Formats: sequence, C-alpha cells, structure tokens
Amino acid sequence: MQFAAAGWLVALVAPLFLWLAIKAGDRQAATRATRLLGPQSAAQRENWFPRQRGWRRFAYLAGLCWLALALARPQWGASEVTVTQRGHDVVIALDVSRSMLAQDVVPSRLERAKAELTAFLRRQTESRVGLVLFAGAAFVQCPLTTDLGTAEVFLRMAAPDMISTQGTALATALRVSREVLESGGGKDRDAGFQAILLVTDGEDLEGNWEQEAELCRRAGIQVIPVGIGEETGGLIPLTDEQGRSAGFLKDADGNLVLSRLDLASLERLAAIGGGGSAFRVGRDGLAGERLRAVFAELGQREFEQRQITRWQERYQWPLGLALLHLSLAIAIRARRPSRAAHAGALGVRSLAAVVAMCLSAATTARAELVQPGWAAAMERGRVAYASDDFEIALREFEQARAQAPDDPRLALAVGETLFHLERLDEAAREFARARALSNRHDLKAESLYNAGTTALAQGAPQEAADFLRESLRLDPGRRDALHNLEAALLQLQAQEEQEQQQDSSQDQQDQQDQQDQQDQQDQQDRNDRQEQRDDQTQDQQDSKEQSEPTDAENPPEPQPQAQSEQPAEPQELDREQALQLLQALDRDEEELKRSIQQRLRGDVPRSKREW
Repeated sequence: MQFAAAGWLVALVAPLFLWLAIKAGDRQAATRATRLLGPQSAAQRENWFPRQRGWRRFAYLAGLCWLALALARPQWGASEVTVTQRGHDVVIALDVSRSMLAQDVVPSRLERAKAELTAFLRRQTESRVGLVLFAGAAFVQCPLTTDLGTAEVFLRMAAPDMISTQGTALATALRVSREVLESGGGKDRDAGFQAILLVTDGEDLEGNWEQEAELCRRAGIQVIPVGIGEETGGLIPLTDEQGRSAGFLKDADGNLVLSRLDLASLERLAAIGGGGSAFRVGRDGLAGERLRAVFAELGQREFEQRQITRWQERYQWPLGLALLHLSLAIAIRARRPSRAAHAGALGVRSLAAVVAMCLSAATTARAELVQPGWAAAMERGRVAYASDDFEIALREFEQARAQAPDDPRLALAVGETLFHLERLDEAAREFARARALSNRHDLKAESLYNAGTTALAQGAPQEAADFLRESLRLDPGRRDALHNLEAALLQLQAQEEQEQQQDSSQDQQDQQDQQDQQDQQDQQDRNDRQEQRDDQTQDQQDSKEQSEPTDAENPPEPQPQAQSEQPAEPQELDREQALQLLQALDRDEEELKRSIQQRLRGDVPRSKREW
C-alpha cells in the first residue's frame, strides 16, 4: 500500500488539535456556568444530552480524518505493466570555440545558444539526446540518454576552456556525432530517425566538412545546421584570471579579429546533409514549428521497453466513510425542544433562561442574584441608556445608587449619562468619585478615560491629556483613549500656537507704538531746531540792516566792463552760516538713517529669491 499524495497525511493531526480545543472550551463553559448559576448549573439545563453531544463530535472528527486519507490517495493492488518508449535520436553538436564569445547577439553567441538548446531539450519528452562539444577538436560530453535533465546539466557546463585546441573543426564534430548515433542506433540505423543538430557560427577553419556531411547522409543521419551570430561580425572579448575585461582578441599581426557568421557554408551543409535549409538563432530559432516539422519527418522507433508497477486507486473507500460520518454528525442532535414549547404552553422557565433573557452580561446577572433591588433598576437604566433616553436612564441609575452608594460602577453609569446630557461638571465629579471608590484597574482606567473625554469637551486639553495618559498606563490596549489623547494633544498644540501668535502680535504692536513715539519726538525736535534757525536768521538780518548804509547815501560806483566779465571769487562763509550748513547735513544724515531702518523692518519678499 502507498499514498500518491502523502503530504495530505499531515492533515490527520488537525482533528486531534480540534478535539483538544473542544475539551478546553467545555471546561471554560462549565466554569462560567458554575460561577453564574452555582454548583447545580447542570440541573438547570433542560433537554440536554451530553452523550449524544459526544457522539456528534466524534462523528465530525472521524469524518475529517477519513477525508484527509481520501485526499492522500491510498493505492494498493499493484500490477506489472510494460511501457514502450518511442522517439528519435538527436545529437547536439555545440561549437564552444572562442568565436562563440562574440557579443553580436545578446548576451553572447554561446549563452544565447545554450538558452535556445535548453528550451529545445524541455520539449523532447520522447527522444534520446546526446551532446558533443567541439572547437579545434571534439569530444562526447553526454551519450544518448532519455534523462534530459542530466543532458541539460551538461549543456549548462559548456565553456570554451573545456577544449584546449581552439578553432572550428566542423568535420571532426560531424564525425564524432555520427559515431555516437551509429553506436547507439542498434540494428535500425537506416530507418532515418537520427539527426545531428549542429549549432555554430559557421566559420570552419579546418575544412573537409563536405565529405563528413556526405557520409552522414549515406548513413541515414540528417544534419540540421543552426547558425548563430551576425554576418556583419563581432569582436571576441578577452578576460584575465580574475574575470575582468582584458580587451579583444588580436591576430598574429596585431589586428583585431572580427568573427562573422558564414551563412552560405551552413546552407551548403544543410543541402548536402538532408536537403533542407539552415536555421538561424534570433530569427526562426529552435522553438518554432519549422524545426518541429523537420523532426516529425524523421519518424520514430521503439528504442526502450520498461516494466513499471501500476497501483490501483483506492481513495473511494475513505471518501465514502468520510461522507457517512459527516452525515451522521448532521443527523445527531445534542439538544431537543421540549413538548411544552411545541404546544405553546406557558410553563415555568429555567433559571438560566430567565437570566439570559433579562441580563446581557454575567456581571450584571451575578449582581442581581446578590442584590435584586438595585440590580433591576440598573438593568432598566441600561435599557433606557441603550435607547438614548438619558433622562429615564439617569433616574434609574440614581435610584440604584441610592441602594448601593459605594459601587463604583453605578458612579460610572451616572457620570456617562450626565455626559450625554451635557452636564459636564457633574459628570466630572461622578468620574472622580468612581476612581476614589474603585480598586480595580479596569474600572479606574474607564473612569480616567471618561474624565479625560469630559475635560476635552470642556476645553481643557492639558487636563484631558493627563487623564488619558493615566488611563493608557493602566490599560494600554484602549484605542479610543489613544484617539482622544491625540485629539487633546492637537488641541493643546493649537492653543499654544494661538498664544504665540497673540504674543507676537502684541510685540509687533509695542514696537510700532515705540516707533510712532520716536517719530513724533524726532518731528518735534526738527520743528524746534527750525524755529531756532529762523530766529537766528532774523536777528542776523536785523543787525546787518542797521550796520549797512542806504543806497542814497552811498551810491554804487560804476565798474569797468572788463571787471564785470571776470568770474566771481568764492565767498567766504562766516561762523553762523557754517553752523547752519552743518545742521542741515545732520538732518539729512538722520533722515537717511531712519529710511534705512524702515526698509530693514519691511516684509520678506514672497518669491524667496535671493537675487
């Protein structure tokens, strides 16, 4: 016996983990029921059949196990079968001379040829393939084999340094390839199912390949030449021992060697070797329908017979058992409705049903069993709170708190209701009272969160941030506290920015007032100096008029004509005139300083350019 898809056997572990998880869940449910209803909790369940429940779970888990076995595809009942492999024999003769390193095709002739031949090998699923490498000499890299993966590995290893004798000897490559086909062809060598795929750039440097091509044709071997490269040619790169570029190959005269594709020789070789035409990598390549049609004309032969063991598929059995167990699990019901329920009678309900209908949480149910008075009022308040009837909810919560004034949960309920009624100051006091009454971290965290939210609504972001940070310290997983803390910090930052703007505006106003006062003082000083200068000028004029004689007493003497034409000599300034001139220069200097200061206090250009 064996499994065709043995990986699915790992799924058999899944039912075991499911069974362990179910048992753990049963224990937790029993613990919660005992805490809620007391030691007699099992007796409070009506129409409950634990044994049927166990059989139902067993059927489910068994069905999953059988389903995993069916997916693993079990097989038994082996039989020997003879398999005959048919196909044709192909020898790939690959040129690995240095001329194949030319990069007139990307990335190089040799790398492009290996890529095309790899794609060719992956399509030859029903053929034997051999590999011959040649340059100035030729050798068999891989004999005829059906293991195409091994042939692909040998093909990737092909490189020019594998043959020390450089050159391109097409005749030697054809001879070695023909010998490989003749040694592996058996008795049917003339059946025409053999071919040589010659991949080269066509530059034959040894000659005498026509005779070898004729011998291949007489032996029933078709030669299919495949040219790679460009007829315009390409330089042959060289590398040093570290693999770095060392220029290009030169001949004995020091000239660069230019390797060209000899397509004419390949066409003549194709005509001699089988009557076809040469292929060319980069145009029709080795992946087209043309090459496939050439190989289809070769024909096929039976070259291998193998005995294989064929197993019978038996997945139907575990699949049927899986469907059977899953159907049983669906049919088995662990709990049935009572007859009174079917008849519509109003019988007495169990205690668990009453608690489940009246209370939505285990903590509230436990409080109602201890203090049924205030717990009932608490529940009515919760119903009104859920219906957004906050006035009724507040009245019920306060009635419950009158019976249990030291319960922090009631303080929280009253505070949340007051918050929704927008009585924020009273809500803040209730939250502070809840923090003082509670010793539990979760209730303190809730109280701090509510206090922070209330402070945020009151416009006190700093106080709100302090409350919310303390709440997150007690309960780091509260996302709503994180969201409100971010809002408080943003509001606090906005207030700080507003205060800074106000301070900046006030500073600017103070500076402007100081500047206006300075301007007024300067103007007043200028006016005083001007009045002083006017008084001095008037006194000078009065004194001059008194000292000079009148025109009638001293008539002006006539001046000669030549003297009037001479330029006037510069008049010397007296002390008072020099003082006036200096004061005028001082005024001009002060005006210039004030203008420069006003320009320096100007706004920055909007373009931000410095030129």
